[in-house]
Amino acid sequence: MSKKILLALLCLGLIVVLYFSASRPDSSPGSNYIPTTSLEEAICTKVEARNEDCKKVILIDTDSNVAFVESEFGILPVLISKDHTKMVKMLPGLDFQEFREEKEENGPITWRVENNVQKDFSILYGFARDKAKTIIINSEGNIQPNKFYVRDDLAGMSGGSGTAPLWVWYITSKNEMIKPADITVYGTDGHLIYGGSKDE
Repeated sequence: MSKKILLALLCLGLIVVLYFSASRPDSSPGSNYIPTTSLEEAICTKVEARNEDCKKVILIDTDSNVAFVESEFGILPVLISKDHTKMVKMLPGLDFQEFREEKEENGPITWRVENNVQKDFSILYGFARDKAKTIIINSEGNIQPNKFYVRDDLAGMSGGSGTAPLWVWYITSKNEMIKPADITVYGTDGHLIYGGSKDE
């Protein structure tokens, strides 16, 4: 009787070993692909292939499938794939020097709208000086855009020519955006500085 039990346990043990060895993932080279370059490196490589300088990738927004690259001359938005593995398209950039020179006519912010970059992707993006504390995009349902700090730049402060923090702001949409955009900007303590009933 004990021989039969021992034989049954041995068979059961052999079945368990065979099951686990068969269900274990293949560990041979190439079975689990791991990219050799990061998304940042892949973006910079593609940007440089289009004769643009790539200092660094400042931000990757995986929710919006967009990234922002700092070049010598400005900020370049790029569309990334939905699986976040590669750059799909480079968009027109924001120029540092142009923003500085057009301070008087543009006020505290500047922007551009790119509709139908892809069938379900449009973007509104721009520069903002530090005194633009709150930006409201009235023409897109009074929403506030994403905003991130780039660096202190020769953006000018209150009519002066010194350095001040420079920001990039943006929104993305699956739909075409209204052009020209209707935007209101508030400064410290909710003081209206652009749009609404008063343009700077």
